Amino acid sequence: MNSVRIDRSNPDVVDVVLREEVGPLVFAARRWPGEVVGSLAAGALYGTPVYAVMAVILEQGPGRIWAAVGIAAAVGLVVNTFAILYGAFRSVTRLRFSPAAAPNSMTLVRGPRTDRPRPLTDVQQIWIDHTIVESHKRDRKPVSAKITLYVLLKNNRLIRPMPILPWTTDTTPLHQQLQQALAPTSVQVDLVVRRRVQSPPWMVVGHGGSTGGGG
Repeated sequence: MNSVRIDRSNPDVVDVVLREEVGPLVFAARRWPGEVVGSLAAGALYGTPVYAVMAVILEQGPGRIWAAVGIAAAVGLVVNTFAILYGAFRSVTRLRFSPAAAPNSMTLVRGPRTDRPRPLTDVQQIWIDHTIVESHKRDRKPVSAKITLYVLLKNNRLIRPMPILPWTTDTTPLHQQLQQALAPTSVQVDLVVRRRVQSPPWMVVGHGGSTGGGG
């Protein structure tokens, strides 16, 4: 699936398709390789206080310290793997409204599982949050973006935010179609677009150097 879309193939429901219909394990397996390096690095970094204690107080040699780094990195990888699996089973793949002509219920579809339908009278607002990071260069071309779908209930509880991929998704037509689908209801549907300019590399370096000098 190249982008998020509104699916009306079933005459009884309107589906907001958030990601491709693959099983949780397949989804996790596709995501896992891109997370390996970051997981190892994060695990190793979080173990820094332990390495300091081993080196300064316990006076352990380099071999034991490097072994501790390896263990911490492995733990980081295991923890992140479980987090990816949990997210794959819990992440919402479709937001389903029914009946199609005049929706009165909303159902969260999580891959092969479907949550219990929720009355739309319980839903206060649905909005798409689109944050765009633009290049610091004069052309101001987008370099990345984060798109998230939020559902706010009338009891002020926020349903687990739903990431939208890819980041190049055109949110304007998605917002318009969602508005059209929910027009017969009282649910507020919004699109929030925020832009910020990427900090130039020399500004980041300069700021870091200045802070270090002040210390």
